[in-house]
Amino acid sequence: MIVLKNIQLSYQKPIIKRANLTVHSGEILGLVGKSGAGKSSLLKIIAGLIDPNEGEVYLDKQLMPRVHQLLIPGFKRVAMVNQDFKLDIYHTVEENLREVVLHLPNNKRDKRVLQLLRLFDLTSIAQTKAHLISGGEQQRLAIARAIADQPELLLLDEPFGHLDANLRQRLTEHLIRLREEENTTIILVSHEGQDVLGLCDSICILKSGILSKKYKPEFLYYHYSNVQQARLFGPVNVLKTADSMVLFRPDEYRVSAAQSAIPVTFIRSIFVGGLYHNYFQSVNGERIVLYQFQSLHDTRGIEIVKKAQ
Repeated sequence: MIVLKNIQLSYQKPIIKRANLTVHSGEILGLVGKSGAGKSSLLKIIAGLIDPNEGEVYLDKQLMPRVHQLLIPGFKRVAMVNQDFKLDIYHTVEENLREVVLHLPNNKRDKRVLQLLRLFDLTSIAQTKAHLISGGEQQRLAIARAIADQPELLLLDEPFGHLDANLRQRLTEHLIRLREEENTTIILVSHEGQDVLGLCDSICILKSGILSKKYKPEFLYYHYSNVQQARLFGPVNVLKTADSMVLFRPDEYRVSAAQSAIPVTFIRSIFVGGLYHNYFQSVNGERIVLYQFQSLHDTRGIEIVKKAQ
């Protein structure tokens, strides 16, 4: 379990303001915020790479030392993977893993390397040099290296940043399997909330140096205070009326022919695999997207149906 108490960090201006956080063993936590919000700085504090100006970091109820008290920066039980994978690019995939566990007896070393190759789907490229494998494979290798010595906490800085949709899905599956098989606690940061919705047990938002409390992904998706927060986690429709603004997700509606229905004009449907994105225009010219398992080309009116609070 990792606990942050009143973490503050400032340079010329405040970066993090009194952040408090508890992440339980085996939990996957997403830390979401815009670029420059301080997410990476908070990860470095948790990893023992930089000192906060104030506050304390506890790992399993043990107060962690300040960075300047360490011979080598970084807490031993915490591993961090950033966007620079730091691989030995002219060594093979297997060699990259083996060199991390050289301190283990031969039989345990071999067993751990084979376990990591299987866990991260790297067996078929085990004898390939790291500079010859794809970016997605390099990222999986970097994570496998990071957890080779079985840290209690894994920190991932923008792990989905340069991956396409298919590779994001594969990485998500590997991280879930890692938690299931090794009970590794994972904290990952992203500026795209959609990337973490299907992966994380809970999510925090970092905005203007203030860390929110933890929320369930479903809650954050359907309950938001403004357009900017809503768009962190996916498309949201905005309808302006004379005295208010209504926000709703593409699945928060029903087709209606009632007199009270909101009139809409069909524009097009796009099939995205198992689902249609149906685009409409309101009488005020606002664009609306509605998700459905079929084209809604005959639809002329809708009612907004908000998810239960």
